[in-house]
Amino acid sequence: MDLDAIIDELQDYCFDDKETISNEKEMIDNYQIEFLDGFIGIIVNQFTKTGKYEVYLNIKSKNKIVCSLLYKMFNNLIEAKNYYEKLKNLIDNNNEKNIINHCKIGL
Repeated sequence: MDLDAIIDELQDYCFDDKETISNEKEMIDNYQIEFLDGFIGIIVNQFTKTGKYEVYLNIKSKNKIVCSLLYKMFNNLIEAKNYYEKLKNLIDNNNEKNIINHCKIGL
């Protein structure tokens, strides 16, 4: 599988909200492992003004990145960490085809 082609294909499944992108955030947790010839990772951010949390998956190659896959927002850290653990389980215990399918259809 060509990772750059996969990243191009997954761009349609990204969460894209200008307001959440522009808000100030602090990274709470992250996890990254090798994926094909690049990396896959999970990020937990806290919005500094609202105290809400966002959790999402990203995939990057040497030249490209796709962010905000399987994006969810939470009002508290416990729920955010539970979702983070679900995403971590997904990328630790599945092959690339299953991970890509989940990025398209959800968990």
